[in-house]
Amino acid sequence: MEKDIWIERRSDVKLIEPIAVVGSPGLRSIGKEVVDSLIGKTKATLLADMYSTHMPSIYDTKPSYAAHPALPGTGGIIVESGQADLPKVQFYACSTPSLLITKGYHANFQGQYDVAMKVLDFLAENNVRRIIVIAGYNSKDKKICCAATSKELIAEMKEKFGVDIGYKGPFMGFSGLVFGLSKRKGMEALCLFSGTEPKEDDLEVPDKEASDRALDTLDRILGFA
Repeated sequence: MEKDIWIERRSDVKLIEPIAVVGSPGLRSIGKEVVDSLIGKTKATLLADMYSTHMPSIYDTKPSYAAHPALPGTGGIIVESGQADLPKVQFYACSTPSLLITKGYHANFQGQYDVAMKVLDFLAENNVRRIIVIAGYNSKDKKICCAATSKELIAEMKEKFGVDIGYKGPFMGFSGLVFGLSKRKGMEALCLFSGTEPKEDDLEVPDKEASDRALDTLDRILGFA
């Protein structure tokens, strides 16, 4: 194969300085649940699929976002509703408000930085003006806190929406790298962390309450509420 990461365009929706909302499977699948809900609510159109030889169909690690250099996962396809497809990152477009919604997929250790940078390249090519990443963090308080690429953005979140910093620690996987590398690309990025309590037997089992809390905050930021 000539390229280890490639994008296939699915539609030609034109967006004007969209906000990118990014989520992926992670702690209690909060990011994934929020972007799925947002896509359904906005009836967003599939804009493009990103594929990579670095995306396993079966992970050797548990949870899936815990990339390890000796555990690259198993290559293969995914069958759903009788159809075969490859693992992928998906980009959805919504015109009102102008959004580029990104459904992430965890790459293996060797390719995770390359995949995250390719995502950011695609967002930049589509004139994204701000990135909002959704994720979970381990907290019994079950509140929303944030992190951002600038102190000014943190101050804006506190002043306008009552959301302050609060999480300290690692942010692993697809969404963490997109968030972290956005500053290297000169792109403004915010992360909303929703507090949740891990299920030790399955760290990725969905937490609807925490996901709804994050979605409510996102709705206020985007002007839905």
